[in-house]
Amino acid sequence: MGEIKKIVCRSCGAEWECMTGCGMLHGRLEWVADLYEEDIRKEIRSLLGERQFVPFTFAYQLSYCKSCGNIGSVPVLRLEEDGREYTGSCRQCGQKTELVEAIEKTPCPMCHATVLEMEETGHWD
Repeated sequence: MGEIKKIVCRSCGAEWECMTGCGMLHGRLEWVADLYEEDIRKEIRSLLGERQFVPFTFAYQLSYCKSCGNIGSVPVLRLEEDGREYTGSCRQCGQKTELVEAIEKTPCPMCHATVLEMEETGHWD
């Protein structure tokens, strides 16, 4: 079950709501593949043709887009056998994002202060 997280800037009051984790529909690799752009989708699906079972971990993770300043969540798929990782693009502008390691060290896209806070507000599936 995934978590809904609210991110708030203590300086300017900007807010974002992000869904992290995974749901029941993310238990099959072919369904996870559908979350990515066509070229990545084809690469992931080619693995399914090669093997009967492909061990993987998947979750939506918090991300920060330096291009447009969006804070959001992106799909992150890791293949266990070889460590390959696929990270989705920014939902707002389509550019590559950086995963947020520590929200308190991430600058606010609006005022650029590093005073973001995060709280869990719910669950999703």
